[in-house]
Amino acid sequence: MGFAGSLHCIGMCSPLAMAVSNLNSRATLNRVIYNAGRILTYGILGAVVGTIGWVLPFGNFQNLLSIVLGVSLLLLGVLGVSNINVPWLTGILQRSTTKLKLLFGKFLQRKSYVSVFVLGSLNGILPCGLTFLALTFCLTLNGPVDSFNYMLLFGVGTLPAMLGLTTVLMTLVKRFNISLKKLTTTMLILSGCLLIARVFI
Repeated sequence: MGFAGSLHCIGMCSPLAMAVSNLNSRATLNRVIYNAGRILTYGILGAVVGTIGWVLPFGNFQNLLSIVLGVSLLLLGVLGVSNINVPWLTGILQRSTTKLKLLFGKFLQRKSYVSVFVLGSLNGILPCGLTFLALTFCLTLNGPVDSFNYMLLFGVGTLPAMLGLTTVLMTLVKRFNISLKKLTTTMLILSGCLLIARVFI
């Protein structure tokens, strides 16, 4: 899910990471620190959501949640749905994003490794449909530890794009005449099928 999502959203988050990495001369180290903050945030969010799923009786709806998430990923892959407008929720998310961007701007002016880590952490809570789907899946897992690990792996899946390896990916795509859209679609569909299949396995 993380890798397929990073291919799908390369235009959104990757430029942000590249801008942060150029705050000082150690671009590679900046990228690693930035992504460490982002992935740690994913893990913490996963642990929080996993705890909610562990405390509340979401286990009774585990199969239903898994099927709904699987179908959602299938729709993302097949239809290329990226913008879903939910009247009241969309407004809240837009306001939250605006506040996060202002906070982002303040830390962007500082050029320390601590600020780079904080920027990565803030990036982890930016509204993202695929991250939301991954977090929702945490409700079906066996507690905060599994959910923390799941979200860490989700974050690791996004690393190729976020570490600036998009050029390498694009070179391979051109070299082997691979359709990036078809690759993304295939991976999202595969993820969706796995989520649905786990109900019957």
